[in-house]
Amino acid sequence: MPGKHALPNIDIETHVPAAITAVRRSHGWPGLFLQERRGNSGEVRYMGGPRQHILYCFQKTFSSEVTVGEERRQFVYRAGEARFTPAAHSVSFRWSGEVQVLMLGIEPWFLQGVAAELGINPVFPASLNFHKLPSSHPAAVLLRQLASELSVSPGTIVVAEGLARVIVVHVLREFSDLRAPKVAEAAPPVAVLKAVEFMRRRLSESLSLEEIAHHCGVSPFHFARQFKAATGHPPHEYLVRLRVDRAQELISREGRNWALAAVAHESGFADQSHMSRHFRRVLGVTPGEFAEARRVAGWPAS
Repeated sequence: MPGKHALPNIDIETHVPAAITAVRRSHGWPGLFLQERRGNSGEVRYMGGPRQHILYCFQKTFSSEVTVGEERRQFVYRAGEARFTPAAHSVSFRWSGEVQVLMLGIEPWFLQGVAAELGINPVFPASLNFHKLPSSHPAAVLLRQLASELSVSPGTIVVAEGLARVIVVHVLREFSDLRAPKVAEAAPPVAVLKAVEFMRRRLSESLSLEEIAHHCGVSPFHFARQFKAATGHPPHEYLVRLRVDRAQELISREGRNWALAAVAHESGFADQSHMSRHFRRVLGVTPGEFAEARRVAGWPAS
């Protein structure tokens, strides 16, 4: 007997609960959207979970019941307080009284990209729906500031993405095991500095650990340990990230003129498939999605 199909995740950007009577349509940027919703008492069930991560900031005080699995809790959200709903977890909400809320939808690939820059791989449990953020929390404060920026035309897209990235960092700080890095006691070893410069200069070539270590004048084993301690990444992973950075730069600058296969070759990847695999792993999006996001946003070539 065939198994039941999983319920699809709900796209919050287009799904509006019946109880919502007024919605200001979303303002979108690559990986993000912002909505203001208003309505009266009602309920909504996201049985497949939302497709995006959602940060809510409530603008009026109201009562709400939150249900995750078999657990149900009652909350009173006061004006300015916030809640984070992680993607892909079933959750139900029931509320009473007039509701007015700002919603920042964050695509998982956008959040993963910021997390990768911080060197973490966050796992968000559904129970985060029971966590209330105070109105003074930086994520709530910045979300209100982001909403106020919408009426300012010059530079809106730059400000919006910048604020959204900072909001994501604060969400990750709140809900992930994100520890402050230890302060380095000394500058990176000379061998590591030489290695990074060597990698950048010969980025489009195939480089082995032995070749890089030989250039730096140390044994491969000693070099690998020294490099990992100084940068937080093994030499090969660091080289891959340099190549992904180079591919982003080329797509931004030459995207209209170069095929992705040419970008892959110039960035030091074996082929386009090889580049796409590492691009998605590091940034959470494919090279094509990255290029399209820039095009849709109207960003000029670098």
